[in-house]
Parts: sequence; structure tokens; C-alpha cells
Amino acid sequence: MSAESTVLYEGSGQSKANWEDISLTPSEMCRLIAICIDLIDLCANVTGKIDPALGSIVAYARDEALSGALKN
Repeated sequence: MSAESTVLYEGSGQSKANWEDISLTPSEMCRLIAICIDLIDLCANVTGKIDPALGSIVAYARDEALSGALKN
């Protein structure tokens, strides 16, 4: 965890034990994966406008995430 994400995590008031106790139903997991892939897609589109080469790298990550989600 980076220093910045650690600060955000500690500032959220949640204990580390709560993260270990979380369980998702299959439908919740599918929805979470879909949301994450949509966010990666948005990042790829925005990044591609700024730097096309970097945008293609983010798009590749999106494609990998999508193919991994479809395998499960």
C-alpha cells in the first residue's frame, strides 16, 4: 500500500479486520467487476486523448480485465 492510500485507509475509520470479513454474493461480484471495467474503460478513453500511447496501454489492461472476468 502506498503512503497516500494508507493515509486514506486510516482516515476512513475502518479497521483492517473488517476488510477480511467481507464476502460478496456472485451477483455482487459480477457487478463490482463490471463497474471496475467501466472505470478502466473511462480511464482509457480520457488517457487516450492526452497521450494515445498510454491510452492504448490502459485499454490493453481493460481488455485483460474483461477477458479474465469472462473466463470466470
